[in-house]
Amino acid sequence: MITLFDLTQKAKGGSQEAVSEIVQMFEPKVKKSSRFMNDNDKEDLEQELRIEIVKAVNRFEISSTPTFWGFIETLK
Repeated sequence: MITLFDLTQKAKGGSQEAVSEIVQMFEPKVKKSSRFMNDNDKEDLEQELRIEIVKAVNRFEISSTPTFWGFIETLK
């Protein structure tokens, strides 16, 4: 199974397919976030959330992501 981190690396490398897969991964959360909106606002909110997901992928700095043990060290 491909991880979100792997997909993010591919997306940062220019893969539009990876970006689409990331958006699809978050689709249940997008739908859940908009479930109480009226139909007109629901579509707009869902689209804005998808746009923010893509922006977050673009902002993500892979090089500053710590390894597991590096993360553990920050907890001490």
